Amino acid sequence: MPQPEPDPEEAPIFTTLTTPAGRELNVSVSLDWTLGAALYRIAEVDGTIALGWSSGHYRCDCCTEPSIELTYGKPTENPFTARYEDAPKVFGVVLAAQAVFRAADMSATGGGRWLVVRRDNGGTYAPDAPDGTRRRTAEIVYTIATHWLSQPWAEQLWKSHEYRHARARLRQHRGTVRDLEDQISALTAELADERDAEREQVRMIDAGPVAPTWQRPDGLPATTGGLAA
Repeated sequence: MPQPEPDPEEAPIFTTLTTPAGRELNVSVSLDWTLGAALYRIAEVDGTIALGWSSGHYRCDCCTEPSIELTYGKPTENPFTARYEDAPKVFGVVLAAQAVFRAADMSATGGGRWLVVRRDNGGTYAPDAPDGTRRRTAEIVYTIATHWLSQPWAEQLWKSHEYRHARARLRQHRGTVRDLEDQISALTAELADERDAEREQVRMIDAGPVAPTWQRPDGLPATTGGLAA
């Protein structure tokens, strides 16, 4: 599948969104075709919140729809990054790390319990943000995610994301296929051995009980007792 070519001259999309609480967000949206993500630069929080797709739930039984991966800042290809450039600030709290959620779980009410919001404390671990920060962040994320999912380029970003992970997934599937083929080969040999044993027992049964032909020295039937001395 050909990957969409990024346009280096593509200008950000400027728009004004309104949150469920009636607050305006002045945003510029840039599309990252390599990561398959949309970067929302939000003036009101002086930072970027990026929306893309999570690769961690690929073929996972827990999910019936793709999971959304959110980055508090500009995402990178480094999976070990914890603090991102241009991180947003909500009520003076600098946000950090990432969050994963499903669109079906988003809610405009309920205090944003569906969204993980972490703050930057300068260390390697990002603790939970205060409740007020979490609620306002969830309000913002709900608004931009609703806008993002409604855009015609959202599906194209999904395809870019899938293309990015296709080679690694192909290696994973090929390794699994090899393992299964080895298991099938061993089980096939074991099955053949069991079928040989099964057929042998069928032959024994079909032959019927053994009729003794040996005669005792004293002339008595061989079936009436033990062997003569």
